[in-house]
Amino acid sequence: MTDPQGARPDPVAGQPFPGWNPPRPPGPPGPKTGWIVAGVLGLVVVLGAGIAIGLSLSGGSSQADPAPVPVPAASSAAPSTSASPAAPPGKYSMSGISDACALLDPKPLAKWSTTPIPPVHREGQPSEGYGGDLSCSLRYTSTSATDGVATNEAGIAVRAEFASADRPPAYEQWNTKPAQGWTSGTIAGLGTRNYWRAGSTTEPGPGASYIVGVEDSNVTVEIQVAVHRAPGEAPLKMDDLSSIAQAQTRAVLDQLKKP
Repeated sequence: MTDPQGARPDPVAGQPFPGWNPPRPPGPPGPKTGWIVAGVLGLVVVLGAGIAIGLSLSGGSSQADPAPVPVPAASSAAPSTSASPAAPPGKYSMSGISDACALLDPKPLAKWSTTPIPPVHREGQPSEGYGGDLSCSLRYTSTSATDGVATNEAGIAVRAEFASADRPPAYEQWNTKPAQGWTSGTIAGLGTRNYWRAGSTTEPGPGASYIVGVEDSNVTVEIQVAVHRAPGEAPLKMDDLSSIAQAQTRAVLDQLKKP
């Protein structure tokens, strides 16, 4: 099934990052700026006049959510024997993953850009009923043939959160209503429930973002593919981004699956 070509987002007052709770506001882009890194862990591509399409790897804020810190019980004559609640069981685990970026395959991005920018990743280990989380942002740049300046970029990012004892699934927070100008839908046969969102523009140059989110068993995973090209270059095909994002989502789930 072919997904729609995302419509160009229009500026929305107070909502610089369509589809997301905005991370820390970035400074205004210069004439050659295609990308902005939001906070510590973010993949954001500026589309059009200050319109940003981005994935905040912390669930919408500029910082990744920390694991809950247990609060010591008040002292008493007899020590408590109650155990902390355990994270819900499931068929997925982050055990053995020391670098979330190893979950991603950036090779499909080479059709757009190939020079890597240092990756950013996080691995929040399970603790005291918290299921754990991980995230990674990979970005690549290249020189545009239309203006001889390194304005072309492509990126892919992942975030995953495992079910915890004392909080709802991350899917409930991440599956937000699409912003004005974005298209959305679901994907047959992917996880227990899922969504996709897409947005694109042609001004000042072609740019597009495609996001896939899925919940399955005890994990929620989200993948974003985003591309920015210089003015005068060929328009982007949303089907290309969709194919990469869906394939990467399935691959990440396979790698997180317990033996």
